Amino acid sequence: MIARVPFYLLLGIVAVLTSFAQLDRSSRFAPQLAAWVPPALSGFAAEQRTRIAIEAQQGDVALTEARNLIARRPLPGEHLALLSTAAVLEEDRVLALSALEASAARGWRVPVAQYASARAALSSGQHDIAAQRISALLATSALADETHALLAELIASPEGRGAMARRYAAGGHWQANSLTSALPAADPQHVALLLAEALDAGASLPCERLALVAGSYTPEQADLAALFWPRDCTD
Repeated sequence: MIARVPFYLLLGIVAVLTSFAQLDRSSRFAPQLAAWVPPALSGFAAEQRTRIAIEAQQGDVALTEARNLIARRPLPGEHLALLSTAAVLEEDRVLALSALEASAARGWRVPVAQYASARAALSSGQHDIAAQRISALLATSALADETHALLAELIASPEGRGAMARRYAAGGHWQANSLTSALPAADPQHVALLLAEALDAGASLPCERLALVAGSYTPEQADLAALFWPRDCTD
């Protein structure tokens, strides 16, 4: 009987580890479960905890979780992009850029890698690259809230507005939807200046969408709306 004690103990340990492994896999679709998975057994859970910390702007927590994630699952480019984003929050530009470069080599087109690339570019003053990455995210509607906030930050500066205006003037299918989905998150003055510059650069934007944007301005903001409306929309 005594000899069986280690055997039953081993079975108990295996059962516990199996339960945590199942919990880890379940956290991929139920992020709230990630907090219950021990770091040493975290795979999907570490990824979810990293995302949650990034969304909460908890840079130190995000960076710790991202490092743990890379240690356990180093291959996916998306995990390196999460590490890059966490490093940006902690203002570690060297780590952010190196992780981003590694992510790019493994497939940067995943949404979170696009976002990390946009964030890193904006932080380093590379407005054209940031505008390009934000445009790509707007085209897929991925990470909508984060992308809209980043767009608002980009167009807060003249350089950022110029870069984004050029993207609006270029060919694409995302511009129309972004007028009413993304731009409301930005400062009305910055939006008006952006649209005016985009139209001056030759952007072809649907009048019905511009009308909706203009209609969101208060009477006191009529001068701002007049910068982009009605222009050629006279019907």
